[in-house]
Amino acid sequence: MVCKTFTLKNPNYNIKINSLGAELKSIFFQGEEYLHQGKSHWHRSSPVLFPIVGKLKNNNYTYKNKKYTLGIHGFARHNEFQLIKQNDKELSFLLKENENSLKHYPFNFNLKITYTLNENSLSIKYEISSNQEILFSFGAHPAFLLKANINDSYLKFEKKEKANLLCLDLKNGYVSNSKENYLNSDILKLKTNIFKNDALIFKSLKSNKVHLLNTKNKKSINITFKDFSHIGFWAPINAPFVCIEPWCGIADDIGTNHNFEEKDSIIRLRGGEVFSRSILVSLN
Repeated sequence: MVCKTFTLKNPNYNIKINSLGAELKSIFFQGEEYLHQGKSHWHRSSPVLFPIVGKLKNNNYTYKNKKYTLGIHGFARHNEFQLIKQNDKELSFLLKENENSLKHYPFNFNLKITYTLNENSLSIKYEISSNQEILFSFGAHPAFLLKANINDSYLKFEKKEKANLLCLDLKNGYVSNSKENYLNSDILKLKTNIFKNDALIFKSLKSNKVHLLNTKNKKSINITFKDFSHIGFWAPINAPFVCIEPWCGIADDIGTNHNFEEKDSIIRLRGGEVFSRSILVSLN
């Protein structure tokens, strides 16, 4: 597979996207990298999660009484996307079903990802459509470099949140229970072992924006998102980054019956309709 890297530039930003997974690989801002390069701790930078988010129990599901297998986060990140639009400010990529995807996911689909570089921000738009009714989950998974020690870093939400933590089973990665009122502030302080039990996942936050900040300097990473059902935060222990992950979907509950049509937060899209979500990244 021959993968290509494409670039968008302006006086403040230098953005790189790889055709494999249409994955964002670099956000260079005012002479400094802000995105994890996938060279240690984790081999990804910003994968796209489709047609599932997280893990299926035993990596399988049933649809119309037939059993299918899918690995964690689905297959989009492993596939070459086609470049369908390119200009000085915009790159659009498209992934369609193929012979292999239909063995694991029995739907025709178009997954379009458009990167638009504005003067002071990067917009990433995700569009999913089909000529038939389809079921899916979808998520973003960008890994942003910490600009200070994790113990000096924190997340600040747009609004004060009162949210339960959805807890993953550490061994298998399924949703097993929740902790009430884990988040009861507009601030979530980070620390070395905060992700020791896997990702921190919250559902139905009031905020549409979150900032990654620290107490040592004024550098900030600002993510705007809207109409995502969940948001996750994750990093390996001692990693120099934190993933900020808006999701429309969630891993299987530990008590799942494997029926894809009954999966928690599954999206049902009618033929001819378009599912559209965007995130906006700005840096200071």
